[in-house]
Amino acid sequence: MATLSFHAPAGTARKIRTAARKRGIPMSRFLRETAERAADGDPVSGLGRELEKFAIDSMAVVSLERIRTRAAATGLDKTTPAQITAAIRSARRARG
Repeated sequence: MATLSFHAPAGTARKIRTAARKRGIPMSRFLRETAERAADGDPVSGLGRELEKFAIDSMAVVSLERIRTRAAATGLDKTTPAQITAAIRSARRARG
């Protein structure tokens, strides 16, 4: 069996644990069953939709942290809003 992992904010992790506890099943089983229903195209319950949103939000947080880390490594984290606007305008002009 494959092992999958994802990052979740603390509040999200608490909600997932609480939902699994209410159903009396381990968190891993709760997540697996929820993911299987979503992958099979079954209608996603309100909780399933919330978990899907949490997963997307978690991925966004991880991606944003990676972007911030790369920006800091290259010194781009010191870029001012005016410099960012100028770079965007320049790129748009170059595209035509």
